[in-house]
Amino acid sequence: MADWSKLPYDVIHKVAGRLSVIQDFLAFSAVCCSWRLVYLAKEWNPGPQVPVLMFSDTENSSIISFLSLYTNKVSNSELPEACGRRCWGSSSGWLVTTGNDLEIRLLNPFTHISYKLPPKSSLQISFGDFLSWYDIIERAFVFRNPCASDANEDLVVMIIYGTLKQLAFCRPGDCSWRCVKDKTHSEFIDVTCVKDQIFALSFMGSLVLIDIDNLAVSAISGQDPPRNIALSLLIGGSERISLVESSGDLWMVYQNRGGNPWRSYVESIVFLVYNFDFDNKQWVRLSSLGSRTIFVGDNTCIAVCTARYLNCESNSVYFVASKKDKGWPKRVTRVNVGVYSLRSGYSGPLCVGPDTQKHFSFPIWVMPTLR
Repeated sequence: MADWSKLPYDVIHKVAGRLSVIQDFLAFSAVCCSWRLVYLAKEWNPGPQVPVLMFSDTENSSIISFLSLYTNKVSNSELPEACGRRCWGSSSGWLVTTGNDLEIRLLNPFTHISYKLPPKSSLQISFGDFLSWYDIIERAFVFRNPCASDANEDLVVMIIYGTLKQLAFCRPGDCSWRCVKDKTHSEFIDVTCVKDQIFALSFMGSLVLIDIDNLAVSAISGQDPPRNIALSLLIGGSERISLVESSGDLWMVYQNRGGNPWRSYVESIVFLVYNFDFDNKQWVRLSSLGSRTIFVGDNTCIAVCTARYLNCESNSVYFVASKKDKGWPKRVTRVNVGVYSLRSGYSGPLCVGPDTQKHFSFPIWVMPTLR
């Protein structure tokens, strides 16, 4: 029998180069020590990735499931660092996690690298005594700084927190959160990064630019949200609005339920997508996403080009339909995962494992990365 561990390094490197999915490369590197050298040398350069859906069907288990749309398969992995903790996914591939120990951490679910973030006590929380540990952070985002020379400065973590939905950020290694104070705009609902600039959307639909160096917020004058979005923000309801970066453009994704009582919950979901015109300071509705696909979750919104992926539908939105159950994590959550086609204007369910409705951790989208 051939001893595969004694293959020349250049042959191993060529074989690894034919692997497109990060999960496959990690399995490849675990075969033996010589095969792992490619991983340790950091000489594997994967192509563009598609977000995976991370979820768990077992209570208090360290086993996490990943649905890969690239392979159309569900794989299981040991991730004890996320057991019993609320997780927020991101387009950078990192998770922000917190647990009943009130410790906030940054975690790469594929490499298991983890950083401890500043404590909750450094946040300026109003009425903090009324918030449970899983409600302190409303949303969490991880952005990369491509110009950073230090590894710890490569990642910026920003959160929307507290009852007033304020903004704060930190970097791995910081001792405290830096809170962004702004009395002009009301509570924030989403944040994204476009061309190294951080934009946030306020509760009333105002788009603002966040200067994390000076802890300043500046409004983008002249812009107003589309009328239907402004109305939904005013009256509240089941609508959801997200910001997302797409090839250097700033998009806004509006999610709502249609009025057809004969459709199921997933089938009644509709999406409208807008591009922000920086020259004229206005939102322009897009009739098509072209070769791009949007992934919308409870926290994360990611846009990628999926023309080369056979199992992904371009000009579509993959979504997790319902928000976090208020009873989580004390009881099972029931969610709906589906895909909406902008071409046809219809939604359909997306199969997620043996039971598509029942999860003990809220399903989140996360972009695979080894960095």
